[in-house]
Amino acid sequence: MKLGLVLGGGGARGAAHIGVLLELERLGLRPDLVVGTSIGGLLGALLAAGLSPEEMLDFFQQFNLEQLYRPADLRVPALVSNRRVEKRLEKAIGRPNFADLKLPLAVVATDLVSRQEVVLQEGDVVTAVLATIAIPVALPPVEMGDMILVDGGVKNNTPFDVARQLGAEYVLAIDLTNTDPYAPIQRRYGRTGPLTKAAEMIQRNELWWVLAATLDVITTQNMEKNLAENPPDLLLRPEIGAIGLFDFHRWQEGVSAGRTAVWQVEHVLQEVIGKR
Repeated sequence: MKLGLVLGGGGARGAAHIGVLLELERLGLRPDLVVGTSIGGLLGALLAAGLSPEEMLDFFQQFNLEQLYRPADLRVPALVSNRRVEKRLEKAIGRPNFADLKLPLAVVATDLVSRQEVVLQEGDVVTAVLATIAIPVALPPVEMGDMILVDGGVKNNTPFDVARQLGAEYVLAIDLTNTDPYAPIQRRYGRTGPLTKAAEMIQRNELWWVLAATLDVITTQNMEKNLAENPPDLLLRPEIGAIGLFDFHRWQEGVSAGRTAVWQVEHVLQEVIGKR
């Protein structure tokens, strides 16, 4: 039975994906193909390239605003550059094509020209990842042929329907929109730099939580439409709580949420293991 793993978008909340993967590793359950959007596409690329969940966690721990982002060139329609993210990805996995990966991978982006969802499955993996994580306004869009690509979450934040289209017989999807609206940031971890402090200040503002909750409503509506048409066999929705999109320093909470989500359905996963 071909198992398709789907990793949804959610910025720093993506630490929950790693928590899930750590538990799947413990159970000896490895996917046969991976589909991801945004941070899910990035982590999916690491997994498909052969990194273990422990190595992915090490990568994520280094994924912080201070080290990875710098102001974008004034000619680029974005607030920050993606160049350091690109370099970090190259260091982790090299510069493979999709055909070079150890697991089949697809990442979802959104084309601003056609206004349609785009599923990337060939060509340069790093470029595809930069496209799927390109949060509009924050990170620069990626030009690919006639397309101008941004974050796939605009159209399909948890693309379990894509996994089914690619031949998955059992689809395990992880959605990261189970959050607490209007929840204030309660704590910090260690020393933070100016970018992290700025992100914290933004996320403390009630206007931000209105925007964040609105985005969650939009992504949830898209997901519910897909659920009605082509649902996954198992949908995990870790309890993310108040982890913000930029709270990479709160990775422990995200990992814990992912682990807990697996523990709650371990009996179901044991049945899946028995069928493989």
